[in-house]
Amino acid sequence: MRRLVHTVRPAAGGHGRRRWIAAIMAMALAALVTGCASGSSKIPPPKQNVGTRTSGRIPADILKLPLTDQNGKPTDLAAFKGKVLVVSDTLTLCQETCPLDTANLVQTAREVAKDHESSKVEFLSITVDPQRDTPAQLAAYRHLYTPAPADWQALTGTPATIAKLWKYFGVWYKKVSQDTPPPKNWRTGQTLTYDIDHSDEIFFIDGRGSERFVINGTAHVAPGTVMPATMHKFLSAAGLGNLKHPDVTAWTVPQALQTLSWLLQHKLATSPSA
Repeated sequence: MRRLVHTVRPAAGGHGRRRWIAAIMAMALAALVTGCASGSSKIPPPKQNVGTRTSGRIPADILKLPLTDQNGKPTDLAAFKGKVLVVSDTLTLCQETCPLDTANLVQTAREVAKDHESSKVEFLSITVDPQRDTPAQLAAYRHLYTPAPADWQALTGTPATIAKLWKYFGVWYKKVSQDTPPPKNWRTGQTLTYDIDHSDEIFFIDGRGSERFVINGTAHVAPGTVMPATMHKFLSAAGLGNLKHPDVTAWTVPQALQTLSWLLQHKLATSPSA
């Protein structure tokens, strides 16, 4: 950007010189105040070690893909227009990573709920296992976190809809054979006949429907973060390992809060300094 320079020509005589000096000082002071104000009000994005900045406007056909919430109510991403969305891919019968991601997601939602800007944020857990993650299963999953945050929804859809949604966002998932001996559904007690391998991402979408930031990998569940006893018991040996010995790249609640503060351009009361 080219910087515009204004030249003040001094008038003849001493009074003119004093007016010229005063004008220069006033301009310098105004520039200093403006610079300080803009610098102090701008919340920077998270650092690269937190995640990846993106800037793609989400197509209307993706925003309007028909989904169903935990109450059986039809919805879509477009229904949350104007809100910052925090979207997590998940499945309720995951034993390795999803319980950790959900625990952090819910904890983040609870922290945001303490702030007066909370109405501008919505948290969405969207399944990669639509065959088993029915509204009843999702409702039971959400009930494990009673009282569940009002701004946290669990969503499902038809297999074709879910496949189209996650293909757009780049989430990878695949049905695989179940471990032996197979675990049982923590809600119904039915023996599980397959598992889902999948990638782990947290997507941040601004109120205009543009994807702005992505955090990859499983979560670091810090002490004080609530994981329901049912899900803790459901964890596999690998899941317990992820819980007790998180990877150095595992994402944290403070990182999610920092990302939201940046998108809202409002420092959430519980977010760390950037």
